Amino acid sequence: MKDLSGKPAYDFSLPDTSGRMHRLADFRGSWLLMMFHRHLG
Repeated sequence: MKDLSGKPAYDFSLPDTSGRMHRLADFRGSWLLMMFHRHLG
């Protein structure tokens, strides 16, 4: 596995619970906490 420490994250977009799309780039310059979990269903 390639070590990507210190590298910028790849830009991506995800919808919120209302269906509105948000891009990672929209938060550039701000603190952002992202939490990912594995769906076991």
